[in-house]
Amino acid sequence: MTTNIVLKNAAGTDVTFQVVRQPSGSQSAILYEVNNTVGMNRTGLAKIELSARVVNGKSAPVSSVTVPYGAIVNGNYAKTGQVSDTRSATHPADAPTLAKLDCAAFAKNAAANAQVIALFETGLIS
Repeated sequence: MTTNIVLKNAAGTDVTFQVVRQPSGSQSAILYEVNNTVGMNRTGLAKIELSARVVNGKSAPVSSVTVPYGAIVNGNYAKTGQVSDTRSATHPADAPTLAKLDCAAFAKNAAANAQVIALFETGLIS
């Protein structure tokens, strides 16, 4: 069974990501953009890697997004570089549930805040 996750891009268009590796043990999940345009290959696909290692009750979730850029050259995608965004959290084993929930809520809401979004888009808080 194929699992897909749909996320919006900067233009607000739905982009489908296929889960090509499920998380297990210390292995992270890998999601690749589904893009079947002519000339595209894996080096041109956006990739999301998700992990949540747990050691002695302490969890450390990480989300890493990589978006390559380049062009179709001689019929195949040629990558010239990439943009990356990595976010991580640390949850000590003895942390109260409310602290974990507040931390997650603040991080989620900060990521949706217009000034924080501007920081990630342009490098400046507007």
